Amino acid sequence: MTYQRKRFPLQMYLLTLCFFRALLYTSPVFSQSVPVVYEHQAVLQGDIQTFRLFLVNAFPFIPVTVNGIKGKFMFDTGNGGDIELNSNFIKLSPGKVIGNGNVASGPKFQISMQDTIAEVKFDNGLVYHDLLQIKSENLDFLQDHITPDCAGYIGYKFFKGYLFKLDYLRNQITFYKNTAERQASQDFLKGERVLAVLPFEIRRAPNDPIVKLRAGDVDITGVFDTGQYGMVQFNPEDEKKLLQNKFLTPAGTDGAGDTISTLHKVSTAGHFKFELPALNYYPHSQPIPFKKSLLITEENMITLGYRFLSQFKTVWDYENKKIYILQSH
Repeated sequence: MTYQRKRFPLQMYLLTLCFFRALLYTSPVFSQSVPVVYEHQAVLQGDIQTFRLFLVNAFPFIPVTVNGIKGKFMFDTGNGGDIELNSNFIKLSPGKVIGNGNVASGPKFQISMQDTIAEVKFDNGLVYHDLLQIKSENLDFLQDHITPDCAGYIGYKFFKGYLFKLDYLRNQITFYKNTAERQASQDFLKGERVLAVLPFEIRRAPNDPIVKLRAGDVDITGVFDTGQYGMVQFNPEDEKKLLQNKFLTPAGTDGAGDTISTLHKVSTAGHFKFELPALNYYPHSQPIPFKKSLLITEENMITLGYRFLSQFKTVWDYENKKIYILQSH
């Protein structure tokens, strides 16, 4: 079969060429735990698991060793799978070809299923042996434009059943097993200042939270996704209104020559307001490739990626369809 999977909604070549300016930020030192080994299934284990993050420009990566090869998995909530391996970086058997895919910006790849992956080891002590039914594909375009040691992806199915706290300031992500006891205690909010709680809806993909926002009197549909910067598109009438009232201001171009804009005083239903700088700007005449797959029919749309997530800590509770916005210390 042939299918198209959204990677990250940026301008048209990988939806932006800002990747050429990738910067690696330092992260805190994490003490290594005694290894805990699991077998066969690529699913998160344990009650609470913390991973360190490396930010390569806007993209969060989790360090990993696969079959003895050290690299990094992109943590992409827009990816609905569990673990997917980059066959251009890790030496793998040919596997069984199960289909073809392409990203919206053009690169195509062949998808294979690997029978057995000997070892996947994270530096927090979590280890998997003899993983079965793991997808692989040639992700050389990620190596070329983001980071040469891209080992693949971690997606939604890996952490399904958990909520997570994402902290770009401390460069870490913590997963909490979603239980009735945890919802009662809300230990994931201990010591945090909650700025807002955003209810979200799921339309098609269970990993893509969709929220309702406003700027002035213009309604906007927002989508959360860690695998991108952030983008914006409005119908011509609302765009004109936002420009006239200074809610939307052109910000020139970025280093790749792509048009960017800043959206001011974006508000939630609870009246929490925030700024969204340097969003990739899509004119109304330019189709956004992934809107149809998310069942988004509204004309006014923004995506909440790095430009938002770098300002706040967030807790993503998929089971209860809430995203907590926390003050970033």
